[in-house]
Amino acid sequence: MNLVIVTTVPETLATILRGQPSWLKQYCSVVCITSPGPMLEKVKEHEGVKVLEVHMKRGISPFRDLISIFRMWQVLRRLKPDVVHSYTPKAGLVTMLAAFLVGVQVRIHTFTGLVFPTSSGLKRKVLVAIDRLISAAATKVVPEGEGVAVDLRANDITSKPLRVIGNGNIAGVDTQYFRPDKCLRLQHGRCGAFTFCFVGRLNRDKGLQELVSAFNSLEGDSTLLLVGDLDATAPVDEVTLKHIQSHPRIQTTGFLEDIRPALEACDVLVLPSYREGFPNVVLQAGAMSKPVIASDINGCNEVIENGFNGWLVQPRDARALAERMAHAMSLSPDERATLGGNARARIVERYEQTAYRRKLLEFYREVASEAGL
Repeated sequence: MNLVIVTTVPETLATILRGQPSWLKQYCSVVCITSPGPMLEKVKEHEGVKVLEVHMKRGISPFRDLISIFRMWQVLRRLKPDVVHSYTPKAGLVTMLAAFLVGVQVRIHTFTGLVFPTSSGLKRKVLVAIDRLISAAATKVVPEGEGVAVDLRANDITSKPLRVIGNGNIAGVDTQYFRPDKCLRLQHGRCGAFTFCFVGRLNRDKGLQELVSAFNSLEGDSTLLLVGDLDATAPVDEVTLKHIQSHPRIQTTGFLEDIRPALEACDVLVLPSYREGFPNVVLQAGAMSKPVIASDINGCNEVIENGFNGWLVQPRDARALAERMAHAMSLSPDERATLGGNARARIVERYEQTAYRRKLLEFYREVASEAGL
């Protein structure tokens, strides 16, 4: 079986899908396609598979998208793959249309974090139309989690059967790599302070406005550690950004290739996003025995159980978020350790990376067999 994996940017292959292509190449021929970027060489070096470049621009850009579709069509026509699998919205649009035009027999698209549920007006209509087009061009539609599947059905994105691989997510977690390890606790956080950690792009849809507001209202000695680069495509508002830059107890690290020291340094992970597909950082924090405060949205509410391994709050509710953060601070170390132990046990049971990869390989073999390959 000849498999092509496509992501919009190389960061997805370098972080979330790291190691997956190299694992799959034991069982089939694997080629990855992604946009040019600073992490492209790392992907080539680490995965040991052929990695090709097709520029894909994030956001709505009809003219550039047509160029990308044409270039993807050229590459796929040359490769003649049996199976093409795309992740993320722009890669899905470009790849599924190009693969359809080439006549690739098995065309899989995985829907991760859907954008249209938090959009409105003309933008929402355009995004819904794009997702419907991607689904129409695909032969198999894979929602990243059950919540994404519900949204796809509720908004009539596709009538095709929807199948979540394993228990959700697109990669699983290496629970030996992400495990509690005090030796990792190096330069992050302040000694003696209760530390909250956020990991992700500094993007307005990540709920950073509410997070900063909630943190400002807390009493007691605490630190907020923000791990991730500013997202120029959907930046946080200027007031929130100024607070982040000037607050004496808010620390920023920028992008970290290895987030384990930051997770080890924190007491609780906070992810107050407005939308997610199936957030990897919630799984990674859980694997490192960290309780999580997260929005009650897709993905997060499939992992977090109130009072068991963390807490859920309504998105965009800074007051509710502050109450949960204050509650987490009020717990004894033993109480937080119990929550953390529950968190790791759940990740090991449901989201172990090796188990996920076997499910993924089983899925590929099944769809290839159905196509007569």
